Formats: sequence, structure tokens, C-alpha cells
Amino acid sequence: MSTEHDPFDELVGGISKEIHERVIENTGLAAIKSARIAGTVIKEAKDWGVPKDLAEVMGADVWQLLMIGTPAVEAAE
Repeated sequence: MSTEHDPFDELVGGISKEIHERVIENTGLAAIKSARIAGTVIKEAKDWGVPKDLAEVMGADVWQLLMIGTPAVEAAE
């Protein structure tokens, strides 16, 4: 049984891999930005006198909302 080299499959596979890598990278960047925003929420809440535990819950809620609301960013962007 011989394996034939199919340039079309190779091209499609390469494009698919590139798109997948871009989606992963963009999702990672969204997570970092969301974490920074959540950290700002925690810091600001503490600065305004919100109890530490509540401020941390608020930050976690913000992070979750941002990540849930951030679909995997399409590579076309």
C-alpha cells in the first residue's frame, strides 16, 4: 500500500493549522486583557472600601463574563 502525496490535502491542512493557531493566539490575548480588567475591578473595589473577599468575587465575575462573551476570535480579523 503506497501513500500518495496530495498537494491539495497538504495545502488545506496547512491553512487549517494556521487558522487554528491564530484562534488560539487571539483567545489567549482576550484572556490576558480580561484578566487585566478583572484585576482593575478588584483593585478599584478595594480602594473604595469593598471587602477583599467581595472584591475578588467581583473581579472573578467580570473575568468570567468577559471570557464567556468573548467568542473564539476568528482568524479573518
